[in-house]
Amino acid sequence: MNPAGIIFGADARLNVPASFTATTATGIGFEDGNWFDAFGDNKRYQDLIGEPTSFAFDLAQPGSIINAGDLEVPDNQRIALIGGSVINTGQLNAPGGNITIAAVPGQSLVKISQSGNLLNLEIDPPRTLDGQPLITALDIPELLTGPAQGVETGLSANSNGTVQLTDSGTIVPTETGTTIVSGTLDVSNQELRRRSVTVLGDRIALIDATINSSGSNGGQVWIGKNPQDNPDNVKLNANRTFVSRDSVIKVDGQAADRDGGRVTVWSEETTAFYGDITARGAQEQTSQAGSDKTPDGGTVEISSQQTLIFDGKKVDLTAPVGQNGTITFDHNNITIVPGTGIAGQQLGDNPLGFDVMEILSGDGGTPGLSANALEQVLGNIVLNASNDITIAPNVSLNFSDQGVSGANPLSLKFTANADGIDGGDFSMDPTQSITTLGREITIDGVNVTVGDINTDGGAITITASETLSTEELNSSATVGKGGDVTLDGGNIQVSWINAQGGSDRKGGNVEITTEDMFTATDTFNTLIEGKETAVSIATVGGDGGGKITIGHGGNGQTPFEVGNSSTNGTEGAISTGDSTILPPGSFLTSTISDSGDIEIKTGEPSSNLTSQGQAMATNLIPNSNRPTQTDSNEIEEQSTKREADLNLNKMNFNPIETNPIAEITNTNSIQSLEQSDPQLVTRKLSNSNLEVEIPNTNSSQSLAQSEPRLVTRKLSNSTLEAEIPNTNSSQSPAQSEPRLVTRKLSNSTLEAEADVKQLEGGFTYAFEKHLGISKTPIVTLEEAQAHLGKIETITGLKPAIIYLFFKPGFKAETTKGKPFNSKGLTSTKPERETTENRQKTRSHWEENLDTQLELLVVTASGTVIRKQVQGATRSQVLSVAREFQKSITNFESANVYLPLAQQLYRWLISPVEQELKAKKINNLAFIMDVGLRSLPMAALHDGTGFIVERYSLGLMPTLSLTNMNYVDIRKFQVLAMGASYFKNKNPLPAVPVELSMVTEKLWSGKALLNEAFTVANLRKARASQPFGIVHLATHSEFLAGKPSNSYIQLWDTKLQLNQLHKLGLSKPKVELLVLSACRTALGDEQAELGFAGLAVLAGVKSALGSLWYVSDEGTLGLMTTFYEKLQEVPVKAEAIRKAQLNLLRGTVRLERGQLVTDQGSFPLPPALAKLPDVELRHPYYWSAFTLIGNPW
Repeated sequence: MNPAGIIFGADARLNVPASFTATTATGIGFEDGNWFDAFGDNKRYQDLIGEPTSFAFDLAQPGSIINAGDLEVPDNQRIALIGGSVINTGQLNAPGGNITIAAVPGQSLVKISQSGNLLNLEIDPPRTLDGQPLITALDIPELLTGPAQGVETGLSANSNGTVQLTDSGTIVPTETGTTIVSGTLDVSNQELRRRSVTVLGDRIALIDATINSSGSNGGQVWIGKNPQDNPDNVKLNANRTFVSRDSVIKVDGQAADRDGGRVTVWSEETTAFYGDITARGAQEQTSQAGSDKTPDGGTVEISSQQTLIFDGKKVDLTAPVGQNGTITFDHNNITIVPGTGIAGQQLGDNPLGFDVMEILSGDGGTPGLSANALEQVLGNIVLNASNDITIAPNVSLNFSDQGVSGANPLSLKFTANADGIDGGDFSMDPTQSITTLGREITIDGVNVTVGDINTDGGAITITASETLSTEELNSSATVGKGGDVTLDGGNIQVSWINAQGGSDRKGGNVEITTEDMFTATDTFNTLIEGKETAVSIATVGGDGGGKITIGHGGNGQTPFEVGNSSTNGTEGAISTGDSTILPPGSFLTSTISDSGDIEIKTGEPSSNLTSQGQAMATNLIPNSNRPTQTDSNEIEEQSTKREADLNLNKMNFNPIETNPIAEITNTNSIQSLEQSDPQLVTRKLSNSNLEVEIPNTNSSQSLAQSEPRLVTRKLSNSTLEAEIPNTNSSQSPAQSEPRLVTRKLSNSTLEAEADVKQLEGGFTYAFEKHLGISKTPIVTLEEAQAHLGKIETITGLKPAIIYLFFKPGFKAETTKGKPFNSKGLTSTKPERETTENRQKTRSHWEENLDTQLELLVVTASGTVIRKQVQGATRSQVLSVAREFQKSITNFESANVYLPLAQQLYRWLISPVEQELKAKKINNLAFIMDVGLRSLPMAALHDGTGFIVERYSLGLMPTLSLTNMNYVDIRKFQVLAMGASYFKNKNPLPAVPVELSMVTEKLWSGKALLNEAFTVANLRKARASQPFGIVHLATHSEFLAGKPSNSYIQLWDTKLQLNQLHKLGLSKPKVELLVLSACRTALGDEQAELGFAGLAVLAGVKSALGSLWYVSDEGTLGLMTTFYEKLQEVPVKAEAIRKAQLNLLRGTVRLERGQLVTDQGSFPLPPALAKLPDVELRHPYYWSAFTLIGNPW
């Protein structure tokens, strides 16, 4: 430490057995608050113990550091150079360890973790200067012309005060906050896997630099962005970052099965990247039985908040035997411009080339990504713009992808309006093209304008919420399968679509969806049954044609015409090879080809249609439980392809004063439609549509399995009473689809507010009563939406709160005798919720097994959504829930849980999924009724994938009982405690390894094991340091009955649930409490209240626990990965989601006595090392872990 400045000449070497830090700070802080000062006596050396925690830069202009030497530390150690400005022209070597170079401003305090990582920067005078000598540190030019004269530094000072690199002559800035790397930073190692290089400063330049973090697996490199970033204090991030054409960054995975690493190049204002990056996956895969782990390419992000310039010489993310890696460009507006992208091109000859001084001073840099440089990227490419993506006029993209394995096709993804806030378009010159050799192309924006796209078998997906306009779309393949083409837009126009396959393969599928019109305005020629035919859409293949589906908004008024593209239709034929529609053809309503491979769909017509015939059906009478399969002999179909009026002889409505407009298409006359035990549904409707679902009775199959059709009538202010058949099934509920009654709240704001408030009040009281707390202020709808809006803004997530409850769900007994209304929620004139009237009201859950399931969804803005799932009663749902819990914890039963998971998804998620997708929701917090709180929600399945593959999840007791504020958890340390053996309980042999990994390898913190695991030691540790994360690896039980029956096992005692306050976790409040080995009495109301109320009773913001005891290996695997992901995504729900996905996908597993994660391998304790190789894909291992309280 030398505040005046530090110089390492060309001959400088290190001879130290540990890590090494050079700094121009004025003081080094330690854990206990003591300081080692550059000035003064430092008399109490005996107090300077433990690890350094911070560096104080008291001077307004901190001293500089220059290194031209060869500085090296032993394996798995670290080197750090931290000063006011730092220039490296030499070599830094930390094999398998970490290198940090950081330039920091004056009068600031830099906090560091125990592993040496910089946590954050505080811009305030950190300490008083009283008694310290007043000195002025020398800047770089003064160092070079003063103390450093005659020392070889790789730098030269000019007479005009500038400084240049001696070898290249490049002028470099020297102001405080500047970091220049012009040598070698090397942490490569074939054994040690947690390697990283971090370069920080206000202005950063890599000039003729080599950064190597390769090894067995790829390491990490962070340029301009602090990996420990705190959103409340981002001063450590760069404002301007420059990487020269002769700079190279390597994070290759080199051992068998190992992935490439991660590179991030970032700035707040300007990023200019011209160099090389390689993040390749390993060249070979071990042939191990039962393992499908492949060595994948790495991840690269090059981003800026304001100006982004990319003309990289080479980016290689390939994986010869695995999945290729991805490079992401993230910016407000992205423009793709002409650029040479030629290897070895000099900066001055490059249209995107700017002098380093121009970039770092902020005077240079027109934003743009070089088209040629993008074309040279060997890897998946993602462009995310919060606003627009534009390809400049006269610019085409042509991806040859030479050297990329054909078995691993690449992808190209453009997303405009990525944040979904202010809108954003994708546009290019329609006379130009995008051409790939098998790359999949995805384009998303509000408006999309594209020229020709040619993919040679790659899929094409284009989505536009408004206008979608393209020229020729060609995903055909001469050899191989044709690529799928998917278009979804408000209004769609293409030239033509060719998705044909090779002579021995199938054609691709074509799916077009628009609520407006679709036109294909041109044709190309292809052979149809040996005849040259002009077509607009073709999916012909030697092994069969792909399906063609066109959904348009003609709605029975505007026909879809084959042979006329002026309004709605195609200019030429439509053909799959097996089916062909030749012009002329006109389709007013939906139609499908005989073989089912061409389908033209539209909505229902908006007025009565003239009857052209009748189809007769007689005496369709369902039994008392559910509609049954009716003998086909009882249905006489006379005219199946004509339109007819619908006569309902036995379906009566109360008189409605209105002028009805019936919307009926292709329906049949029914002589009798009977039902037993009808349910009466009453709704007040104002200026709304009545939608009555009439089963399609033109079928020999079960009525419950057929798609309903809608009869829509306009209603005035009236009360509608409609009898809806009882669909309770005597068979498995998985065989019946839920029916929905939807109440739109756009004109009923007060009613929506009352619904939310009543649900909050009822659920909150249940928890208050069980947990022994009271006087909880009830959150209003306005407050809830304001909190959700803040979460969106800070985290970038799109959260939603979903209430799942059974109507009426609860009833009230009040001294005022106010009844609940017909909706089962709120009285006609609800009182304002106060402490006084809450004391007068006592709610309890009504165990009525016939009550219906309802969903209520609250998002950051817009109307509240409430839906009732007809036929999904409490008894049905809870019965399936119990079977689901039993089957998923019975690991030997393989996939028997899957049909149950799918049925629960249909009940609990599907009714609102369309609205969730429309709002781009990706985070769900559930507030649930009795019996549902112990559901492993992450394992719900929609038939194609688990819910956790699309949403991050959390369980809240109520909003009112949850602290909804967000804090980046990465700035906190962890206090990890646990026991590996017990007197009267099964041992937990993985606990010592779990605590060690959490506190030493994955996070920074303190571990207390076995005898040290006591309440007194926990409180003592928290008194000395306010750990924000508390991790308890021990047995925990949430049992039936009162809270004192439930407990957490410490070393010397069972801490009862009602004694959690003794831990003092609320002063200061713990952000996250982790219980890694707990169990809940599944389905028991009191146990569920204890589990879901854990965060409330413990006084913490969030808690992570499991619903059942997961095996030691499963728990260790998930917990390890959870902390790894928490470093990457500082949102707790997203971190647990990514951890669960890693188990599901086999990335985390037990292999040859080690725990394997995507970050490396870790030795198992002896008791687990004996186990055979195990994959942890089954939801038994990962779905039990539930985030309780604040999920963010």
